[in-house]
Amino acid sequence: MTIKAPAPWLNANGRRDRRAQTPDRRAWRDAANVYARAAKLPGLGRAHILAELRFPTKHRRDVHNFFPTVKAVVDGLVDYGLLPDDSSEYLVGPDLRLGAGVAKGPLGGWGELVLTIREATDHG
Repeated sequence: MTIKAPAPWLNANGRRDRRAQTPDRRAWRDAANVYARAAKLPGLGRAHILAELRFPTKHRRDVHNFFPTVKAVVDGLVDYGLLPDDSSEYLVGPDLRLGAGVAKGPLGGWGELVLTIREATDHG
């Protein structure tokens, strides 16, 4: 599932405090719910999520710093009903990877997040 970035990426090293990031966090969470609904994802008992972050610029990045973005997305998937909860009982990962760059559109853009969601049958 590919989510076009609805807001700036949330970054663990961000200089804004948590309250200032709330609208962006909500945008990512809501986008995950909307995209999951459109994809008609089935509910799963347990899943592994691989998150590939694609940016429109080639700056060097520490992909793990963008975990707050992926956390908001996982929360949106739980809101949707993909999983009962995002605890380790139900979720393996999410594993973050830096993906290939994406083209900047005429209006700019922040990139996209590509999720690979697989049912997990083990606890590893």
